[in-house]
Amino acid sequence: MHVLCDTSTEQTFLSTSRVSLRETMCTGDMRSFWTVVTCRENGKRPIVMSPRSCPQVMHRRSYADGGYGWVVVASCFTVTGLTAAMIKSFGIFFINFQDYFNELATSISWVSSICVAVFHLASPIASALSSCLSHRAVIMLGGLLVMLGASLGSLAWSLLWMYATTGVVLGLGISLAWVPAQSMVNQYFSERRALANALASSGECVFIFSLTPVFQWFLTVMSWRGAMLIIAGIQLNVCVCGALMRPYKRVDSRAGTKGPLLDLSLLRLPEFICTAMFGLFTVLAFFVPSIYLIPFAQSNGVDQLSATFLVCYWAITDFTGRLSCGWLANLALVKNIHLLAVMVAILTVGLLLMPSATSYTPMVALSCFCGFFFGAMMSLLITVLIDVVGVSKVDSALGISMLLRGFGCLCGPPLSGLLVDSTTDFGSSFYLTGGTLFISLVFLLLADFFMKRNHKKSSERTSPTEN
Repeated sequence: MHVLCDTSTEQTFLSTSRVSLRETMCTGDMRSFWTVVTCRENGKRPIVMSPRSCPQVMHRRSYADGGYGWVVVASCFTVTGLTAAMIKSFGIFFINFQDYFNELATSISWVSSICVAVFHLASPIASALSSCLSHRAVIMLGGLLVMLGASLGSLAWSLLWMYATTGVVLGLGISLAWVPAQSMVNQYFSERRALANALASSGECVFIFSLTPVFQWFLTVMSWRGAMLIIAGIQLNVCVCGALMRPYKRVDSRAGTKGPLLDLSLLRLPEFICTAMFGLFTVLAFFVPSIYLIPFAQSNGVDQLSATFLVCYWAITDFTGRLSCGWLANLALVKNIHLLAVMVAILTVGLLLMPSATSYTPMVALSCFCGFFFGAMMSLLITVLIDVVGVSKVDSALGISMLLRGFGCLCGPPLSGLLVDSTTDFGSSFYLTGGTLFISLVFLLLADFFMKRNHKKSSERTSPTEN
């Protein structure tokens, strides 16, 4: 066996190792060979050591903050983009579904509402499966279900069938793919977590921008059934991304123990409850604009292709907002929760102004404005959640908060559709989203209050000990 090392390492080994290579070979464990190489100048710190047998190396490698983590970010980028494009492209099919099934906007909006609600309500299931199986297997299973839901939806002969396939099956698949993918990114990153989350979540706007015109072209060329079938095939790429999600091996003193599949002790934390309520009301701003933006533009005389490009403009600025806010959060100039509060407040104003746009130019301007601050808000959601509960409980926190958000998803689009049917104005849906976003801002500020209070109490407990 040849051991390659530089001069200093060779001298250190020859002068400090008291265990011979022969004795090490006899143990049958080659990893122990590296543990005997120590440095006199650095005391007990090893020069080369297996992370499985060195607490210092284990501590330093608890987060990779790079390396294969960027492959995980790229995979999560694609998973987020493909699943979000599936949900937010629903506005393209809205008028076609309404004409084909001859139903009101409220009934049609239930398709996307059920999909998004199941996506959120099934998040605890996705978290639990990720804990007892693996993130990789759950993501690949989710990709198969997304493909199955979209392909079966293309065969729909009734609206109930759409509810069951494009609603339930598709939503379950998105949940199984999205939740473990987000969790994997946060396992690989610590110092660059805000930037990594911003990059991963930006897949949503990149794919919406690039795929929305393609989906519109599919719809024009081969009707909505053929378009959905082609889109279903594209979703199989989620399985490929899942295969690239290499499990993160964190070795520590608690490696032999397993926590609960879903940590319900989080419900005793008032700051987490406020954060979850923030998500419950914020979720209305996630999907209602994407559903009603195109019909709103068409109701004001904008042709279908130009109306579709409003979603693209939104996606471009969404992407810019995510990266800009992720970079800003990474500088740590202000607290993440304060930065998020500012972005939510500005987005609320933009959404409330949207119905005032009656021509195409103001629609483009407001779409870009709202898209930027929507992306900025989205880039911080998971980062703030981890600030509240810690990375060790991120799976449970995601599952519980997404479960609560599911109720908002279930009620939001139908309420907006009911408002549209009663006022015959698609712009009225933006008043609902702006109002609920303002309520969510109140809960976010309450969460910040409780976090400050807990920090103050912990400081008071530690100060007498120090004195």
